[in-house]
Amino acid sequence: MIKYHNINGIITPVEESFVHVSELALHRGYGIFDYFLVKEGQPVFFDDYLDRFEASARTMYLDIPLTRAQLKTRIYELIAANNVPNSAIKILLTGGNSSDGYTPEKPNLMILGFMPPVYPQELLNNGYRLMTHEHIRDIAEVKTINYVASLLVNKKLRELNAHDVLYHKNGLISESSRSNFFLVKQDNTIVTTARDILFGVTRKHILTLAEKHYKVEVRDVFLDEVFSAKEAFLSSSTKGAFPVIKIDSNQIGDGKFGKVTLHLNSLFDTYVEKYISLNKKAI
Repeated sequence: MIKYHNINGIITPVEESFVHVSELALHRGYGIFDYFLVKEGQPVFFDDYLDRFEASARTMYLDIPLTRAQLKTRIYELIAANNVPNSAIKILLTGGNSSDGYTPEKPNLMILGFMPPVYPQELLNNGYRLMTHEHIRDIAEVKTINYVASLLVNKKLRELNAHDVLYHKNGLISESSRSNFFLVKQDNTIVTTARDILFGVTRKHILTLAEKHYKVEVRDVFLDEVFSAKEAFLSSSTKGAFPVIKIDSNQIGDGKFGKVTLHLNSLFDTYVEKYISLNKKAI
């Protein structure tokens, strides 16, 4: 159970962790975050996530008030305080408290502990169903706190019994709301889009693994290609390589966990285990 967060350098009980009503994240949606798993007390792909967090901060003109070494120390301190070796961390950097509700002043840096999501067995057995939605996220390469587009379609997702969206624009697909998207062609070539996406850390490592076993193409991906794919899958920090069995009314492949996806998921699990064994830090 997660008992503590770190709010601007102070380890604080969860029930006492608040921001002020003048916070620009509330007034203007101004903020970034990143999220990663912790296994055996070690943040998974730690520097990759901090690289992306720092790049997002630069793009959004938000100043991180710590060096990387200091930020790592605070994260390890929070992991130790919660004493939940297998958990998750969200780093949240916002515009901070603003006296006029518009002008950024001193950013707020919050390090939040969470328990990782637990997916229903039905989903683990059968995979995701996606609904196409015409949209490209603003500043797609930055992990901003703006998820309004995906939240607005929640009702339609429920009506269609779909789990998430697949964004597309002008005939090109980009990503899901919280995951990168891949398709597997009939010849087992793995394809993923090259632009208008958040460049996922899991995506990066799955591509590295895939290139050792399959032909890989990183390029524009047309919506029409998706419906004729042999397999499709999502990647994210909590999903690894996760199968997509249906998009709109179109079944993908045979509607089951495909062999390529299953292979990549197994390779990725082993890869994460090796990373943890090489980088584990006692807490």
